[in-house]
Amino acid sequence: MDNYSILIPVHNEKEAIPKLLGTLKQYARNNHEILIIDDGSQDGSTELLKNCDFISVLFLKNNEGKGSALRKGIAIAKNTQIIIFDGDLELDPSEITKLMILDKKKDIHSVMGYRFKTLNPLKSNFDWGNFMFTSFFNIIFNSNHKDILCCAKSFYMEKEIINTLCSEGFEIDVELSSILTIRNKLKVIPQIPLKYKRRTLQEGKKLKISDGWQILGRIIRMTKFL
Repeated sequence: MDNYSILIPVHNEKEAIPKLLGTLKQYARNNHEILIIDDGSQDGSTELLKNCDFISVLFLKNNEGKGSALRKGIAIAKNTQIIIFDGDLELDPSEITKLMILDKKKDIHSVMGYRFKTLNPLKSNFDWGNFMFTSFFNIIFNSNHKDILCCAKSFYMEKEIINTLCSEGFEIDVELSSILTIRNKLKVIPQIPLKYKRRTLQEGKKLKISDGWQILGRIIRMTKFL
């Protein structure tokens, strides 16, 4: 297996970081790059990351947003095979290996994770939003994705991807989904099921209903590349 760069943005995740690092250690042992982007944390996360010797960390002085953090991480990643993943433990980092199936010989140029077997818009506001955005996206891009907002993806590094990405916030997930869909329109993008345990806002979930406007706007703006 070729080496991957695993990029994980974090912001004020002090409670999750010890378990996160414990799980990521197995990937470092297998010579994958672990690059964590500390997006201006102020809760003690920075100190925990500084004391870990098997990861690389990009420390941002201010909280710039998930999109900005990931873009800066992608720009300095050492390997051409990239994985993006969240650090809040809603997804299980032990399942990152499921995304490590990139293979140009088999025409697998990107992989997208998904969190739900079925999307139930009546379950919660978040489920409704995911259902609507994913359905709208699939209509616009003539695709059949299961979960365009899932933060778990893998792809080959290309300068064009770096130059195209411009999101600063949570809309980075749909921006990447758009780019990968457009660039792989003649190829099947594997959809990988992942374990998922959603946090509540009280437990630290940062995505808000109001972020939906940015996500919708990004989907619409990406149609210019069709």
